[in-house]
Amino acid sequence: MVKAPLKYHLINPVKIKTDQSDLDFMAAQSMADEKVKSLCPDPMLVSWYNATTGESYPDVDCAGAGTPGWLNHAKSRNCDMTVDINDEQFVFIYRTQP
Repeated sequence: MVKAPLKYHLINPVKIKTDQSDLDFMAAQSMADEKVKSLCPDPMLVSWYNATTGESYPDVDCAGAGTPGWLNHAKSRNCDMTVDINDEQFVFIYRTQP
């Protein structure tokens, strides 16, 4: 069975492209936070994925229907916005509604 690209599972993705060659996790998170705060007054980061290292938060193994555990976690917490930096190099998922 062919696995669908992650982009088909992301929640309301806002895409950011950057040519910053030394982009690390902290810089990417800062970019994502700044973007979300420009769209919503009080967002809460619930889940993230770093494709460079393969790390994610939360580090759960409850994948279902071809989606990773960290994404299922975000969906189960009613998250409603994703920031996708450099075509899924870094993915940050937020809940923007109380």
